[in-house]
Amino acid sequence: MNLLHEMSVAYGHMLKTDIMAKAKEREQSDAVDGESVENKESTTKHTEKTSELEGTHKLSEEEKEKLSGREAKEKQEDKYGDLPEHIRRMLERLEEMKEELDVLKQEVVQLNAKIDHNNETEKAIYDQKNQHFIQLQNQYFDMIKNVKEAMKEAGVTDMSVLLKAIA
Repeated sequence: MNLLHEMSVAYGHMLKTDIMAKAKEREQSDAVDGESVENKESTTKHTEKTSELEGTHKLSEEEKEKLSGREAKEKQEDKYGDLPEHIRRMLERLEEMKEELDVLKQEVVQLNAKIDHNNETEKAIYDQKNQHFIQLQNQYFDMIKNVKEAMKEAGVTDMSVLLKAIA
């Protein structure tokens, strides 16, 4: 279980660093493109050859802000604004667990689709992923119960917040 978690974290870190490197390369190429008109014209010709849409639109500050996710985070904070801090954190963790479950479910389905049930290694990997999915699902349901109990103890009668978090 720990090995699978560590592998997942390492893979996520690898993806993050890869995405960050690609973003940095794009920023550097954009900076070089803005230095002279000649470079801009050659870049435009190059982008037209590679794709119709690639490099043809520059994001405004408003679009960059929207894509950064800050606005969504602020809305999420407001969504739980009147709840106690510990319940808010539990609800946020529930949403994270739900996303993890969705991703893991897709991985299990994909593995099941391409697995050779005669190959013991592939079958073992599938069984591990499936077991991890089941354990995470059980933790998710336990967390729902804990949030419900914490809300009752805090005197929160509106359970629609919990329903929104799990829906």
